[in-house]
Amino acid sequence: MRESDYIKKLTEKELQQYQIIVDLIEKNNYKKAINKLEIFLDEKPDFVPALNKRAILHIYAKEYEKAENRLKEIIEIDRDFPPALTNLGSLAKKEGQKSRAKELYKKALDINPDYGPAYNNLGVIYREEGDYSQSVKYLKKARKKGSFNYKYDPDKAFYKDPGCIFILFLALAVALGIIFLI
Repeated sequence: MRESDYIKKLTEKELQQYQIIVDLIEKNNYKKAINKLEIFLDEKPDFVPALNKRAILHIYAKEYEKAENRLKEIIEIDRDFPPALTNLGSLAKKEGQKSRAKELYKKALDINPDYGPAYNNLGVIYREEGDYSQSVKYLKKARKKGSFNYKYDPDKAFYKDPGCIFILFLALAVALGIIFLI
C-alpha cells in the first residue's frame, strides 16, 4: 500500500502529529522526532509509514541491525510498502549485496512504478557498476518521478545555502569585469 493510502486513514489530529514528526526529521531534529515518534507509535503501533520513519532514524544513528529488524517488521505487516523495500535495498547495498539491493528496488517499482527513490537508487548502483546507459535511464526516471520530497514555499529562497547565491553573483561579476583588483 502507498504511504498516501495509510495517511488517508489518520484522523486530523493524528495527521498533524505525524506531519510534525516528518518535519522534525526533515529539519534533522532527530532526537525530538524520535521522542514524538515513539509516542505516536504507542498509539498506532501498526502505522507502517511511522515504523518506516523509525527505521530511517535507526539508519541515521548507524543502528543498522535495528533498522533492518524494523523494516522486516514492516514487510510482515505490509509486504507491498515500497519505502520499506527500498530502505532494505539500501541496507543490502551498504553490506555489499548489490544484486539483492537491485532486486529489492525493482520489487518496489513493480508495486509502485512511480516511486522515485527506487529509480534513483538503481541508477546509482548501475553507475557504480559502470553501466552508464542503465544508470542514466534510471536517474532520468528518478528525476521525472521525484526522488525526494521537497516542499516549495514561495516566501522562502529555494537555495538551502544562501552562500551559493553570493558565489554565483561574485562569479558573474568577475566574468563581466565589474570587480577590479586594486
